[in-house]
Amino acid sequence: MRKENKRELILNALEELLPGRRFHEITLDEVAKAAQVGKGTIYLYFQDKDALFAELVCFRLGKLQEQLSGLAGSSIEVLPGKVFELVGDFIRRHRSWFGAIGNFASHIARMTDQQYEQVKNQGGNVVTALAEVMQGSMPQWSSAEARFKAQNLLWLIDGYIRSEFAGVNELPPPEELISFFRRGAGIAE
Repeated sequence: MRKENKRELILNALEELLPGRRFHEITLDEVAKAAQVGKGTIYLYFQDKDALFAELVCFRLGKLQEQLSGLAGSSIEVLPGKVFELVGDFIRRHRSWFGAIGNFASHIARMTDQQYEQVKNQGGNVVTALAEVMQGSMPQWSSAEARFKAQNLLWLIDGYIRSEFAGVNELPPPEELISFFRRGAGIAE
């Protein structure tokens, strides 16, 4: 088996174990068993459990970045809706990371400076990918303007989905959020 495949098997195994559990409750023995590799194999790819978690976050954010980059060529009229769908699905799929933000924050706090920078940079890469796609749809926007609008759209989506998790009953339909963003971004309706 190729090295990249084992690494991905380990990351997928951890992700399968996360729903409904706290990260500190999961052992590397469980991850190894779920990935069908020896525990020592995990240490060939990851320094420790926190490094495994940091890499999982980066790996999944990298996949989201690829999906957002795949939206290149979309018209600005439909782009926010497509982004809402992709990012909303991403956050819902990884709810075990985002549902208990205090727990997620504690993982981040335990990371080494290098792991934290890795996660932060990958998050920045997601914003950059979306900004590039948005600027491709609206070439009159500067890079800084496209990045600002990309960040705003991602924050709006994140807040909306977190409100769903919190059980807020009076959320407007997603179309209203998209319309709000489009007005704020100066995109004709």
